[in-house]
Amino acid sequence: MSHRIPYAVGNFAELIEGGYYFVDKTAYLAELEKYNVPVFLRPRRFGKSLWCSLLECYYDVNRREKFDNLFGPLAIGRAPTPEHNSYLVMRFNFSTIPVEANYDVLQSNFNTVCQVSFREFLARYRNYFGEEMTCDEKDAALQLLQIRSFVTTHHLPPIYLIIDEYDNFTNQLITTHQDALYREITTGDSFLRTFFKVIKAGIEDRSIGRTFITGVLPITIDDLTSGFNIAEIITLDPNTLQMLGFTEAEVTRYLDVIFADYAFDPQRKPQLLAAMREFYNGYAFSSESTERLYNSTIVTYFFKSFVLSGGKMPRDFIDSKNWVK
Repeated sequence: MSHRIPYAVGNFAELIEGGYYFVDKTAYLAELEKYNVPVFLRPRRFGKSLWCSLLECYYDVNRREKFDNLFGPLAIGRAPTPEHNSYLVMRFNFSTIPVEANYDVLQSNFNTVCQVSFREFLARYRNYFGEEMTCDEKDAALQLLQIRSFVTTHHLPPIYLIIDEYDNFTNQLITTHQDALYREITTGDSFLRTFFKVIKAGIEDRSIGRTFITGVLPITIDDLTSGFNIAEIITLDPNTLQMLGFTEAEVTRYLDVIFADYAFDPQRKPQLLAAMREFYNGYAFSSESTERLYNSTIVTYFFKSFVLSGGKMPRDFIDSKNWVK
């Protein structure tokens, strides 16, 4: 599809069905299945939410008929794993939890956000749960426990549980110096520790078949300690190090397609790549890294500006609001 415009799309199905530019990282799905409880951490705008959407599409039992349309031309479509489209996918986004300087209010906000995910989950899989399973329990841990129990007793497909931005609201407590409140929700029998204990029990009894957790820092997952001591932080594992973010080879191929689509002068590519290398190629997450990674969202914003200006070098080399839109 020619004359596409680069967009940072967070919904995988929309990205594929809309014909947007896409750097294929799906080969990492097979690698990811080698871990039981992976936690993958990256800075903002590294495509974590898009990856969670991709996981949802790949493992959702309801999307089995759409597999070829969504994944057929991609690496995982050519060599799918046996587990594709075999789970009930439950997805949370903790970045939407409003942060308050009060434990009870914060707990209420947490439960409310989780309830939205529970309702969406039960509505999506109503053909499995029928009208028997309701979403009346206000406590998130108890609601998850009820759903887990129903999955087990009715021999349903297991849950694939995804938590995006797991530490967004706890990081806000840390950065605003609310250390006492942070300790309160990550120790003892707090609502957060209890929620993760229910997840842990589900992993152990296999009602939760797989999990994937993203965030920015390992602090919160470490402080949950015994409540969730089965987490595997794979952020620096060599086999998944380049799962998110773009290598220079991927940026070059991305640019090649844009130049071909818009018939830009190919002699300009080295200049553009040199500028991007100077400003964007700066992430080395491990001492064992063989190359630095580009922030994928910022690269896409840069390419969008380049395309919309008719092939002019963008004036700004940051994702400012003036040219992100």
